[in-house]
Amino acid sequence: MVSEEDVMLNMLELETFAAVVEHRSFAQAASALSISSAAATRRVKRLEQSMGALLLLREPAVLPTKAGEEVFRHFMTVRLHEDELLRRVMPGRAATTALALAVNADSLATWFEPVTRELAQHHVALEIVVDDQDHTLEALARGDVKGFLSTQPEPVVDRFVAAPVGQMRYQCVATPGFEREYFAGGLTLPGALEATAILFDRKDALHDAFFASYFGVTVGRYPRHYFPSPVALLNAILDELGYGLVPAMQAEPLIGSGRLVALAPAHDLLIDLYWHHWEEEPEPLATISALVMAAARRSLVQPAPKGEGAS
Repeated sequence: MVSEEDVMLNMLELETFAAVVEHRSFAQAASALSISSAAATRRVKRLEQSMGALLLLREPAVLPTKAGEEVFRHFMTVRLHEDELLRRVMPGRAATTALALAVNADSLATWFEPVTRELAQHHVALEIVVDDQDHTLEALARGDVKGFLSTQPEPVVDRFVAAPVGQMRYQCVATPGFEREYFAGGLTLPGALEATAILFDRKDALHDAFFASYFGVTVGRYPRHYFPSPVALLNAILDELGYGLVPAMQAEPLIGSGRLVALAPAHDLLIDLYWHHWEEEPEPLATISALVMAAARRSLVQPAPKGEGAS
């Protein structure tokens, strides 16, 4: 039986455990730490024994248990505190902290990219994960993604908060030539069912949401192309392969120059975005979250407070 007084966490064992979680492999973690796979296995086993809890599932894939997620977050917090301590007591030898942040592709292509230049001044080595990847929520839960921009309004894991940062505004656009061919009489449901739509990927729900909002119906089947890159999607529309929903920050200059037209100029689609972050953030995470949220609130549509304008 393991008592509270008996437990003293071994940093070598914690570091090895964290490496296994990050690499999802004992062999790759061992290689990163320059030890044998057997040594990595022994260290994790000793950590589990000292805590009296199973921390890793070995099959079918190497993943942390709920207890393992807690231990991993603890280790990452300790590492961040150590980096901050080194920056304070050894200012001439600033530690660089590796941080992974998850961002949706449209934000990365528009307002978020300038934020990375500000973040780089805080001695961080950034890994930007596009949130369309399947493992992002799982990575956030484990702790190896430290912040997450999402349309999800509720925290996805315990001890996280989801802060509203504004609304991404989308416009339904096409080239003037494409509009003349398919929407000469305006954006109609028959025209929309005949024309090819340009979507990001199979999980892209923006077009369906626009149809439901604009036409008041759910449309399950319509011709579509998939271009899983904001730049490629916009270029496909400019090349007259179809029409689609584009962030207003990208669309408006092209509408102003005459290269694109708004098919529903009075009916933009607004998508709420939330910044998910740890409830209690060590530095530099607290500063980074503040920078991200401030930039988002400068760039995104800010809805009026509830009740404003009510008679």
